Amino acid sequence: MEIKIFIKCLTTNLIFNNHGIKQVKTKNNLCLTILTVLLFLFLPQFIQAQPWEEDNHIFNPTGIPSLSFSQPRFYDLDNDGDLDMILGSTVQAPLYFKNTGSKTTPKFVMDKSLFANVNSLNAEMGVCVDIDADGDLDFVTGGYTGLHLYENIGSNMQPEFMESTNIFAQLSVGENPIPTLADMDGDGDIDLAVGLSEDGGVKYYTNSGLKDSPEFLESNGVRWFDVGLYAYPYFVDLDKDGDTDLLVGRDGFGIKYYENIGDSLTYNWSDKSSLFQTVGTTTYWNSGALVDLSGDGKTDLVFGSASGQIFYYTNTGTNVAPTWKENTTVFGGTIDIGGASSPLLYDYDADGGLDMFTGTQLGNIKYFENVGTANNPAWKENSAFLTNVKHSIYSAAAVGDLNNDGKQDLIVGDFTGKLYLHMQTASGFPAVTTAMNIVVDGFAVPRLIDFDKDNDLDLIIGRDNGTISFYENIGTAESADWLELQNFFGSIDVGGDAVPSLVDYDKDGDYDLIAGNISGEVKFFYNNTFDWIEDTSVTSTIIVDQNAAPACADLDGDGDFDLVLGNYEGTFSYYKNQNPTDIKRESIAPTDFSLSQNYPNPFNPVTVIKYSIPVVETGHAPSLQMVSLIVYDVLGNEVATLVNENQSEGTHQVEFQSAVGSKQLASGVYFYQLRSSFEGGNFVQTKKFILMK
Repeated sequence: MEIKIFIKCLTTNLIFNNHGIKQVKTKNNLCLTILTVLLFLFLPQFIQAQPWEEDNHIFNPTGIPSLSFSQPRFYDLDNDGDLDMILGSTVQAPLYFKNTGSKTTPKFVMDKSLFANVNSLNAEMGVCVDIDADGDLDFVTGGYTGLHLYENIGSNMQPEFMESTNIFAQLSVGENPIPTLADMDGDGDIDLAVGLSEDGGVKYYTNSGLKDSPEFLESNGVRWFDVGLYAYPYFVDLDKDGDTDLLVGRDGFGIKYYENIGDSLTYNWSDKSSLFQTVGTTTYWNSGALVDLSGDGKTDLVFGSASGQIFYYTNTGTNVAPTWKENTTVFGGTIDIGGASSPLLYDYDADGGLDMFTGTQLGNIKYFENVGTANNPAWKENSAFLTNVKHSIYSAAAVGDLNNDGKQDLIVGDFTGKLYLHMQTASGFPAVTTAMNIVVDGFAVPRLIDFDKDNDLDLIIGRDNGTISFYENIGTAESADWLELQNFFGSIDVGGDAVPSLVDYDKDGDYDLIAGNISGEVKFFYNNTFDWIEDTSVTSTIIVDQNAAPACADLDGDGDFDLVLGNYEGTFSYYKNQNPTDIKRESIAPTDFSLSQNYPNPFNPVTVIKYSIPVVETGHAPSLQMVSLIVYDVLGNEVATLVNENQSEGTHQVEFQSAVGSKQLASGVYFYQLRSSFEGGNFVQTKKFILMK
């Protein structure tokens, strides 16, 4: 169906149809108003609504995101008697989570409005303190531009933060300093300690101003410790002796702790890091807070990490001699592989539920077994059998039985652009890596699929330059032999670091393409008989911060394909497909003549050639177009006439067989040429194809 609308705007005609605007030459406001109304009236007939609903509970049951270099801090910001959370990171400005649970059983729910006025350059993290002694909590931040003060211009129950005069402007604390504040000298005002990035020092500044008008001078600065690099200090009276102790995270493993063996007037530090020797030993850049999160009167430990995971340990000992027990109910359960997640959904254990493989930033491959059900998945890591599968950074895996022995094999790509074959044996994956003779230009992301449905596995590879390559398996299911078919995906360039996923989205019997890119976008292309047509309406609202890596499968058993998305941070997002399973896309009439590359190519004995005929505007109703499609050999001799007739607009296809009549064609190079003449012009295009016996 086609709708045409003609509008007279001054002296200029606007012509619309369901393929778009044919001509626009006016800026008349009335005309644009009419245009807007018409678009609202007619476009809903042709534009399909976004089908996706984000639901990340299967990857993040607590709803608290895993953000790189996470830094949690806790304060009662709404004065309701329980602790709320501020979560800093290198990803964005700090996030606020209101405690909707209780003092003893916290539950944190994000509220994006509180820090809406906080610039991410000013704040990777922040701490709260009543710095001006007015009875409410202010917000002190550390970010790329140094230290900043956001005054609470609201109340102690409904805070509102607005950037204030920068009382820290004269301090030499560099980029991304980490502040912590407390009254260290017993004079009733707030003093400051700062962790220095790329230095590891902790620097202390006494408040030389007044209780309600603080002042910090560089000349008063005293360097306390050097813990390595990126010091993360936190003031707390852990042992409840009336003075302030100091917890310090750092870029290395573990956590440093300094007990104040002086008093509330004169600090004196003693290294008691042994109290924390059992925690943070496998994570780095640990940035911690000591708070009573369980409401039992004992100080608990919560710390973030480089990967973004938040760890929570309740204190089952005493405040003087704490004993740490991990608790995963508040922050646990998030699947975070540390960076560059690249998911692949595959029923590896053949139990009917989809398991998940993923590449990683460090180059190893991880496996998450589906311990839930086919329609309600829950994944648990079980990667021990992949110990020998190690590669360069930014790895990605494809899984499939490549020799028809009933065992699933692996192809792994990585940042080098190389592909490696791991054949599974009876004892698993041996420490033997076979380099394949396929090399792309970096960031190789392989996927295995029987694209041509000939019962063997073909190979699709996403590439660093944003393109996608197709390698047909011209061997067998027992012995794969991949041959690249040039330009199989046409001119598709998704924009760098392409990650492909193939799925029959429109239920028409062939595979469509969903691909992520380095910018975090997800792009969708319909397969129109090997002519790939982008449709931005399908995935344009799905985006991550960087390196979108899509994987498609039906995870909820409703008959359509859902979307799992990896990202640079190393976490995963889940998008349910809300479209009815019987939705079909509207056919899109071509706007130009085109001749597609045949498929398969090389071929034997049959291949498909597709071509398109547009509407040709002639000033009257469109007529049939005279079209010929002829095959020639390399000497220019005509081999076969496939089409020679008047045809209507649309997309057409025809088969060509290697047997022409009773004659069998020899292996070699051939050409096929499309011609059409119409009022005002003609069209000629020729393409090469190969018969390989």
